[in-house]
Parts: sequence; structure tokens; C-alpha cells
Amino acid sequence: MTRFIIKLSLLLIISSLLGCTAFNDMPKSQVNNSHQSLFTRMGGLPVLTKITDEFIDNVATAPNTKRSFDGIKLKALKESVVAQLCKLSGGPCVYEGETMLNSHKDAKISEAEFDAFVGMFRDTLNKYVNTREKNELLKILAPMKRDIVTPI
Repeated sequence: MTRFIIKLSLLLIISSLLGCTAFNDMPKSQVNNSHQSLFTRMGGLPVLTKITDEFIDNVATAPNTKRSFDGIKLKALKESVVAQLCKLSGGPCVYEGETMLNSHKDAKISEAEFDAFVGMFRDTLNKYVNTREKNELLKILAPMKRDIVTPI
């Protein structure tokens, strides 16, 4: 009986150790990402850069939004947007650009144009981030609407 208890104990210890090893080998995103920043959960700078590049390329060429990008240096805009998204999502970046109010005060962006921007941004986010992260980011960005849209 003592041998049985010793064998059972050893088996339980080995099983526990193997379980811990398997748990430690899992990617952190699968272990517990509830304490990670939105920036990290979205994939960091590589993903934010990809999202921003694709989104700005789309809105700068779409018939219903392209007029807002006439004369804008897209490369500089993309860098600024990446830095802003990085900062807002809890990343290590420093955003040194204009406020949304200052940068859009003369743009005369309508409600319909803004809605088109948001639709294209959501479509782009859907390609690269999970629903939870997309919704979290959109919630952070939503209050900017009042500084972007020109009231009629």
C-alpha cells in the first residue's frame, strides 16, 4: 500500500510539473492577456503601422473621402497617426502632433464623410485585430468626432 501511495504521489508530481511546463510554453496571449495593454494585445507597432498604412491609403483614394487629403503629406500623416494610436492604446510612443480640433478645424469634414472614414477604419481593423480590441480602440477614439466633424 505504501508503494502505491509513493507511486501515485510521484505520478501526481510529474503530471503537475508537465502541466506547468506546458502552461509556460504557451504564448502569453493565450495564458492571460487581461493585464496587457491594448497596444500589446493588438500586436504593437507592426500591426498599428499596417492598419494605419492601409487605412490612410484607402481614405486618401476613396471618392467620398479623398478630398480631405489633397496636399497632405501622407507619409508624415501616417507616422503621426501611428504615434497617436500607440499612445492612446497604452504603448510606449510619444505623440507630438496637433490636437484633433486644431488639425481638423479648416477641413470641413461632414458627418457623412466622417461616417465613411469610420467605416473604412472598422473594415481595416477587422482584418488585423480581434473584436474586443477593435471595440476598445473605437471607444477611445469616439470622443474625437466632436473635434473632427464641422457642424452644419
